[in-house]
Amino acid sequence: MIHRQTTKELIAESLKELFVHKSADKITVKEIAQNCGITTATFYNHFLDKYDLIVWIYAEPLKNIFKKFDNEIYCLHDAISAVVNYFAENRKFILNAITHTSGQDSFICHVFRVHFTAMTEYIMTSRNLETLPLKIETLIKLYVYGTVQLLCEWLISNMPIPIDDFVDFLESGLPEPLKVFYESKPS
Repeated sequence: MIHRQTTKELIAESLKELFVHKSADKITVKEIAQNCGITTATFYNHFLDKYDLIVWIYAEPLKNIFKKFDNEIYCLHDAISAVVNYFAENRKFILNAITHTSGQDSFICHVFRVHFTAMTEYIMTSRNLETLPLKIETLIKLYVYGTVQLLCEWLISNMPIPIDDFVDFLESGLPEPLKVFYESKPS
């Protein structure tokens, strides 16, 4: 089946192509636009800046991973495995984003937000909660900060731990009070 790219996907492919030869901090919006044959105005119709694009490239595939929790047979192990495999498969892109972004545009800061939001939304939606108890919110932050940092270190150190073992480590690190939200679906 032929898949027609959206403008966002076209722009994302352009940046990925530029990432092969240039660091994130050296690439301009003008270069991204020229590389895919659009104007900078078109770029800005879809993204705030190149950092917004970098986050979109990361977040879009992860949305599909997190959406699978609606499926009764999809479990936390599957989600962690999918995320770790995404990191491994997109290692060069993610390393470029990690090492060449900083401050409020730091890729790692955005990754924290993506994962925190996904976990929070899943728990709130699956349990019909309007707000999370402070303890649960804090434990999610603790887990997300730790796992994202470990994922980045794992990539930077050239993935010395086999993927299956690393997935098991990340899964076993989930705090006990959060496990209940992932072990069984509410009826």
